[in-house]
Parts: sequence; C-alpha cells; structure tokens
Amino acid sequence: MKKMLLLAVTAIMMSGATFAAKDSEAKSSTHVDVIGNGYGRMYKVLYMSAPQDRVTMSIYDEDGRMVVKTSVKGKDGFLKPFRFEDMPAGEYTVVIKDDQGTYRKKFVHDPTEF
Repeated sequence: MKKMLLLAVTAIMMSGATFAAKDSEAKSSTHVDVIGNGYGRMYKVLYMSAPQDRVTMSIYDEDGRMVVKTSVKGKDGFLKPFRFEDMPAGEYTVVIKDDQGTYRKKFVHDPTEF
C-alpha cells in the first residue's frame, strides 16, 4: 500500500508543470502541484524550488475570494495539506509567490461526485 502511494505521488510530481514560467533558469526549476481528487476532503499543495527567503501561498475560490493564506520561511519546498470538507464545489486557484515570481495552479473541488 505504501509503495503504491509512493509511486502515485512520484508520478504526480513528474507529470506536473511549471506555472507562469519566465525565461529564467531559476523559474524553470520551480514546481507547483495540487495533489488530491475532485471529491476529496483534503488536498495537498506541493512546492519545490531552490531555497527561498519567504514563500507565500494563497488559495482563491472561483469568485476571486481568498480562502487560505499562509507563508513559509527559508525552505526549498513543502507539501502542505488543506482540508476542504466544508468548502463549496467549484474551481480554486493556488497562487504561490517566491523570490523568483508568481505561480498559479487551478483545481476543481466537487464533493458531490462519489
């Protein structure tokens, strides 16, 4: 079971793309992804990059309202879980800002699909 989970996470990490990329080498080494499924109660935001002084992460609903905001200091990556049990269905956008720029990743949350 653990091996299958590890393989799934590795596959997701490898299949993700860099978002809002500029033509800089530092930008291309940054990776942002959302792990979970559309009906999940929990999602995990994956961020990997060169070490940064400060990274801020916000999640916005489809109306542009911020529903989550957090920051991390002095890290080269994180995997942060967020509970979406009480969140309404819709499209959400993760926005990550670091020393190199801003990255966006959209995902759909639909708790009614089982």
